[in-house]
Amino acid sequence: MKKYFLCKLAFVLVLWMTSVFQVMAAEPVRLVINDGASTLQLKTKIEQAVSALLTDINSSFADSLTIPLLPGSDILSSDAVRDLRQLWSNEQFRCRDEEVVEHLLTTRDGYQVRGIPLSVKHPGSSSLTYQEAIINFDKNGLIISFFYAINPEIYSNAMKGAMQDSRNEVTDIEERMMILNYVEHFRTAYNQKDINFLRQVFSNNALIITGRVIKVGRSELNPNGVRIIYKPQNKEEYLSNLQRAFRANSYIKVTFDNVLITAHPTMKNIYGVTVHQKWNSSRYSDEGYVFMVWDFRNEDEPQIHVRTWQPEFLDKAQSQRIDPNDVFKLGDFDLIE
Repeated sequence: MKKYFLCKLAFVLVLWMTSVFQVMAAEPVRLVINDGASTLQLKTKIEQAVSALLTDINSSFADSLTIPLLPGSDILSSDAVRDLRQLWSNEQFRCRDEEVVEHLLTTRDGYQVRGIPLSVKHPGSSSLTYQEAIINFDKNGLIISFFYAINPEIYSNAMKGAMQDSRNEVTDIEERMMILNYVEHFRTAYNQKDINFLRQVFSNNALIITGRVIKVGRSELNPNGVRIIYKPQNKEEYLSNLQRAFRANSYIKVTFDNVLITAHPTMKNIYGVTVHQKWNSSRYSDEGYVFMVWDFRNEDEPQIHVRTWQPEFLDKAQSQRIDPNDVFKLGDFDLIE
């Protein structure tokens, strides 16, 4: 009888602990805007929208849903719903904090909240990694996009660079914010496996170049016995290969760091962007340098005319790095107006 009572008590305790854990896991999340909102009405609308969204995301994470619960169309645009569902299909996440206090930034299209702290779970892994998210709003406070942020320190350093006045430096803070915003969206598109966004952002005549290390005979000019050969692709070839990679990998995680932005010396609204990229997926990993030529002459539909990738390391032991002077830059490409 005593054994039966203890078993029953243990079962009740397990049920109680499980219910407590679920309640804690799905605790409401509250956003507080501490500065940057022009009116109390805008502040309240954005706070309520983000609070509802993050609370729903946490509930979806706690219940292990394959499709996240999302609030209604008065909070999220159809594009934002698509962004979130594509991201969720690759990896699930939850907001780490019950209260998030952030500044509201003004952008060319509306507003932005950065620094949303997330815990991200990858398929086939029980561990969680830290990632910050960005939420963009239109001028009425409607959520229009949700994507991952680059490293906060790198973003801060890039924005501080806007105060410098060196040759070809992008000195306008608003311009730099716009460029970084698209670079972050571009990076998240790989995590989302969003082939449609990538098809939209690459120009029809885009040049894509991928570098690969091969062994060659050692010589006085090449004492390391390796060199990089380059394979050019057009837009459709690149997207076709990328789509196969999307299908073959259960998850893809791309991160950017060391962002460098330069303006074209003669062509207005043309920028070179160099990032250090880490690619991790269920079947393949690498790291190297991505260089892109971005065209913002149509700010509503910016285009990438050039994308290159070069490996950082020239050997498996990762003891030989590519010469920084060999990394592609804006001056290596002739652009026609």
